[in-house]
Amino acid sequence: MSNKVFFVTNASSKTGSLIAKLLLEVGKYTIRLGTRNPSKLSKFHAQGAEIVHVDHTLQSIIEAFKNVDGIYIVLPALIQNAEHVLIENYIKAAKETNVKHIVYLSAMDVDVKSYHRHKEYEQMVFDSEIPYTILRPTWFHENVVNYHATSVKKEGVFRTSAGDGVYTSVAIADIAAVVVEVLTNPKQHVGKIYTLTGEALSEKQVAQNLSKVIGKEVKHVNLTPEEHTTLLKQTSVGWKSPEEFANALVLLDKNKRDNLFNVVDPTLEQVLGRKAISLEEVLVMNASAFKD
Repeated sequence: MSNKVFFVTNASSKTGSLIAKLLLEVGKYTIRLGTRNPSKLSKFHAQGAEIVHVDHTLQSIIEAFKNVDGIYIVLPALIQNAEHVLIENYIKAAKETNVKHIVYLSAMDVDVKSYHRHKEYEQMVFDSEIPYTILRPTWFHENVVNYHATSVKKEGVFRTSAGDGVYTSVAIADIAAVVVEVLTNPKQHVGKIYTLTGEALSEKQVAQNLSKVIGKEVKHVNLTPEEHTTLLKQTSVGWKSPEEFANALVLLDKNKRDNLFNVVDPTLEQVLGRKAISLEEVLVMNASAFKD
């Protein structure tokens, strides 16, 4: 086994858990997983991972980062002030413990108006002077399942305010595969900023994919931004801030409507040496979510 140690923050998240799984499958490294709820990661502990309880305090993170070579940072869904404190503490701890490489999960829309602060957080990573790789994924394929399964199942429709815009999306599994490649082969990827996309589709084409996969007609209903905001506030129960969530998605749909993310970038396939996972493949894997 290699003496390299890799740390995955927020390891119970969607990308975090997939990265943990892939790193453990490699079988050459010490894998340390950070979480506020270690019981969620018991299956990885059984496979040989070190599970570390990490809260948002600097001292907790410093302890977790000791003797770590590379870290993957993904910020949990927090109100923005809490996000800022957390990324600040991650970077301070990484400097304190001499982490050699930061892989930061940002977003594709950092250079346009958006509701997140990834541009600011990227700059904090740059300013740390720790070798870095920035990943900027686009919209997740899996969001079609997460946000639209209920309405498709009940009504045969899904609703957005993206209009006829064409936008790219990407599979979470492909993002995880890129993270593992970047962490385990850092010399090839240090100092790089990678835009990660899979394919570009309109909402009409998404509806066609859904119809094909689940065997019944699915339609996209386009809403005004105001209608969409109201709907999201009503249906985002459980989010820390339904209003913040609604505003973020409506702004994202405006960017989709304006075709700001309609270009497929070749980077993901170049890094992985294979084709990206398609939306249809993700829908097939999750088809039961759309059916009674």
